[in-house]
Amino acid sequence: MKETNIFVKKLLKNKNKILTILQIKEIYYNLYWESQDTKIYKQIYQLKNKWYLLSLKKDLFYVKKMDEDLLADDIIENNYWKYLKKYLKDQFWVYYFIWWLKSLEIWNNNFSTSDKLRIVNPYKRSNEVLFKNKNLFLVNYSIKWFDNEKSFKFFKKQTKKLYVDWKLFNVANYELSLLESLYSMPFEDEKYIIELVKKNIRKNWKKIDLQVFEYFLKYWKYGSSIKKIYELSLWIRPDFAEKIKNILKKWYWL
Repeated sequence: MKETNIFVKKLLKNKNKILTILQIKEIYYNLYWESQDTKIYKQIYQLKNKWYLLSLKKDLFYVKKMDEDLLADDIIENNYWKYLKKYLKDQFWVYYFIWWLKSLEIWNNNFSTSDKLRIVNPYKRSNEVLFKNKNLFLVNYSIKWFDNEKSFKFFKKQTKKLYVDWKLFNVANYELSLLESLYSMPFEDEKYIIELVKKNIRKNWKKIDLQVFEYFLKYWKYGSSIKKIYELSLWIRPDFAEKIKNILKKWYWL
């Protein structure tokens, strides 16, 4: 019991923080350097039962006081962007960017958490769990004739640094966010994405840089997305649609 109390006292110096199992082990080993992992896991199990540790996913915990009544889902929502920032920095430093639907939502000041966030990077392709109900899809997005590293540099030129929940992230620029959202639409998200793109055409058609569209068409990319924006614009801003048509005729349509 005395050992547990000393461990709790040290652990609570990290109250309101998210710790990995490795960080918790380090705290324990600094106190009892001869301990074995089995003993540490037993301590962690006891602290979970006593509500000092709240599990956010396997081997990831939130440190709290025993009498605090907190829900894991609330902790995840409140710490999502902060922990994501740390995760991306640890994994990729600055060599990443957020894209697809979430990047377009960010450009529309929608900073809600994402259950399926797509992150482009030059190194890693995998599906990972950020929190128990929040997934990351890490992709190496390639373009014709380019390897992963060159493709990443190609796309990275079309990104911006934006603040989300007071944290600075690399995000696909406005035009790339529009194009990528339309390029790969899961059936369950299709209606929402189309309506969001239509809203952006109505509000921001003057701000859309068509030179970016042309930049991608030169490299045989996003022709179908640009065509879709053209078709949607015909009913919203015919004059804007005509400008897109000229680009398509130059680079896409035979």
